Amino acid sequence: MAAPPAFRPGDEVLPDFCGADLDARVVQTRSRVLTYHLTPDFPEGAAPYGVYRNSISIHRPGRADDWMADLRRAVRDCPEQEVAPGRSNRHRLLAGGDFGDEAVLVEVREPAWEEGGPAEAEYRRLIRVIRIGDVVTVLWEMGWEGMSSDRRQVDDYSRRAEQAIVNWLD
Repeated sequence: MAAPPAFRPGDEVLPDFCGADLDARVVQTRSRVLTYHLTPDFPEGAAPYGVYRNSISIHRPGRADDWMADLRRAVRDCPEQEVAPGRSNRHRLLAGGDFGDEAVLVEVREPAWEEGGPAEAEYRRLIRVIRIGDVVTVLWEMGWEGMSSDRRQVDDYSRRAEQAIVNWLD
């Protein structure tokens, strides 16, 4: 961990997905930002590997699965979205993995930019959403300075988040 978690009310929990309203059924959400390194022995002042925007939401009883269906629909209905003039991100659903009662994995591909213009590369960001009962956690791997998300690392952090929720609910 490069820095302690910072709790930030009001931060985006998910991308906009073409204006989809996904918050209508949410009772309470808490978000934090986690900056991380992949190794525990990183040198002082070393650039982090990435940043997670992590949230946990409590939904009305029996409604979290509807929210997950709405999320899937929002991603499918918004395969491409302009995020700045001349700059668009692409979204798609991937197999969510075996997490919680259900899980969704969203891939966001965004173009790389250098000195105000497009570059030849693109970045891949992953967002894992895990539902356990009426609780949903979102793990949005934001990368760091040109780094794409590492699926193995996202899977590892997802397992940790899932276990934390299971422990909390017990």
